[in-house]
Amino acid sequence: MKKHFLKYLMIPVALLTLNACSQRSSLPPATQPSMLNQQNSVPELTQWPTALSPNVSNASALFDKYASQIYQKSHPQGMVIVMINNSQTLNRSFGTTTPESRNAPSMNSLIRIASVTKLMTSEVMLKLQDDGKLLVTDPLQKYSYYGVDIPLVSAQSPIRLYHLASHTSGFPREQPGGKWGRPVFIWPTHDDRWNWLKKATLTSTAGDQAAYSNLAYDLLADALVKASGKSYPQLLQQYVTQPAGMTNTTLTPTPAQCQRLLVGYKPSPCSDTIAAAGSGGVYSTPADMQRWMQGFLTSHNAMRKATASKEQSVYFPRNRLSSIEGMDVAGRADGVGLGWVYMAPANGIPAIYQKTGGGGGFNTYMATIPELNIGVFVVITRKPNGTKFSEVTQGTNALVRALAKDFYQ
Repeated sequence: MKKHFLKYLMIPVALLTLNACSQRSSLPPATQPSMLNQQNSVPELTQWPTALSPNVSNASALFDKYASQIYQKSHPQGMVIVMINNSQTLNRSFGTTTPESRNAPSMNSLIRIASVTKLMTSEVMLKLQDDGKLLVTDPLQKYSYYGVDIPLVSAQSPIRLYHLASHTSGFPREQPGGKWGRPVFIWPTHDDRWNWLKKATLTSTAGDQAAYSNLAYDLLADALVKASGKSYPQLLQQYVTQPAGMTNTTLTPTPAQCQRLLVGYKPSPCSDTIAAAGSGGVYSTPADMQRWMQGFLTSHNAMRKATASKEQSVYFPRNRLSSIEGMDVAGRADGVGLGWVYMAPANGIPAIYQKTGGGGGFNTYMATIPELNIGVFVVITRKPNGTKFSEVTQGTNALVRALAKDFYQ
């Protein structure tokens, strides 16, 4: 059995120090994953394969078997799945690029990563903090536009940047008033958001409960722009895509890139999505997402990026929140971080850090076990009837756990 070292993902010391005088309810705790409630064992997903015969190369065979079953069970139009298992990388494609095509998707197909975008927004925030442009404990009020007073339930509990990033700000999932059936990721615009805030009211104190919010992440992106003095596309390039070598990841795809966009059920036009730059607007490719996922994992030729542990820190254990809403999509959320959802160790398998996304005919999912340098990214396009994203998340979770089990054998 290989020796096992638990890598605790600590909240940055500066964050704790700067919050020492704030109310207890709004503080990110000095938690380690080991301090979370680990009695909630994640059930074994017995419908997925858990073992292979000894004469099969386990990692590759596990990947092929799970990838095929995820595709068969989820019934998508098209699918690409990427695995990193220490120094081994594999990918598989299934289905077709459009309903009318016979061509399979590829690692260079253009995709919408949807809410996985939020993880990149948090990365920008942390790197701006490292550059001295902001503190994650800064109140949103510091970066207000048009003189708007940020609505508060309690003046003693201001909404801070890390509240926006951990879905604990109290803002609703979506800004009220959007037109039903509109294309995705083009509304609300910057002006729409800040004009709405002039009259908005909230009912939840920051840090009290977790409720999934796309609006909060777009307000966070607005704050990052004001703190840096740069446009959000510039920030995304400087802090995310350029360091990772992601040449096809953008908010403003070219006509040539749009020609490679996969098409699923109820697609939206391939256009500028800067309005939702912080919450879901990023276009990418499976190849670029593999490069970005590698930043959270160490391989023989790649070290984990310097901010990886901070990006995947747990800010709010579940048992410290009064309620949690919209965070259990891929499994029980035992803790919430800066976009990442933490699923506690179970049945001898280390913790999973994961994030889901969906919109414009796409669903995406990334699940990592950074302790073992295991990561899987999946993108699917949907069909009109019967596509089951739950089979993607369950199957991917089962795959990373199976790879983890293989590590210990």
